[in-house]
Amino acid sequence: MIPNKSNFYLELDVHIAPLGFVKETDVQDSFPIWKSKENSIIIQGICLYEFKRLDSDKLAGFQQEIINLRKDGYSAFRIWEDIWNQKKNWILNFLTFRIKKPISVFARDTKVVMLEENDAREFANKNHLLGFLKGKTYLACIVPPHRQFRNIQSEFDVDGNPLIAIAVFGKDRVFKTENGNAQISAELIQICTDSSVRLVGGLTKLISHYVSMHHIDNVMTYSDLEWSSGMAFQKIGFINELVTVPLYFNIAENGKRVLAKDVKTADACNSGNIKSRLLIHGKK
Repeated sequence: MIPNKSNFYLELDVHIAPLGFVKETDVQDSFPIWKSKENSIIIQGICLYEFKRLDSDKLAGFQQEIINLRKDGYSAFRIWEDIWNQKKNWILNFLTFRIKKPISVFARDTKVVMLEENDAREFANKNHLLGFLKGKTYLACIVPPHRQFRNIQSEFDVDGNPLIAIAVFGKDRVFKTENGNAQISAELIQICTDSSVRLVGGLTKLISHYVSMHHIDNVMTYSDLEWSSGMAFQKIGFINELVTVPLYFNIAENGKRVLAKDVKTADACNSGNIKSRLLIHGKK
């Protein structure tokens, strides 16, 4: 049951104002936004009660709105009331390091190793908004002994070596392209970095290591539109293929989201995902 009244916007304002976010007062016919002009970041808050009152025309443009907020070079993030209630500490930690800038660690100072599922689970549950997503292959960037003089630290470790990032890959799949050629495609399900670290070149290093282990033609992944423009993937050669339609949810008694059977009775939605693909050695 979604309450008719909520202090969500007030609570959000109290927590993000100290980070330099200022609520816009001239926003009409839209959900409120907070801006940090100094850091080029926009936050849009979504109250569940107000979402339930959206008419069909406004709902149709809901996905495009988050894309529009990223114009003029801004990063934009959409924070739902129910996600805030479940993941408040993670969200504030994420925003804090976006503002205060985490330490930079270069991929050349790390080593890629295989990771056990349980270790990946613990790391992702702490460092990713969605928590752990199950896959088939788990890779990790660790700081090897001969690089630990740089004093790179993490709450997690592998055999005593600081663990600072993981990548989760699914099962490789074979499909046919439009011209009938068979392709082997890998799926990057999740990439996750210690929130206190900016791992420069880490995404490329993890993907390159997986490619060296498998005979594949491309790597496919999805970026959550509410938290990413997909730019990090585009910078290393991923090509956007499509934007998926939003999924609609009801909020269960435990506060978790479950897929809604009817859009008209949905309590919340996501904003869809960007599907992108990296061609290996230029293969098409």
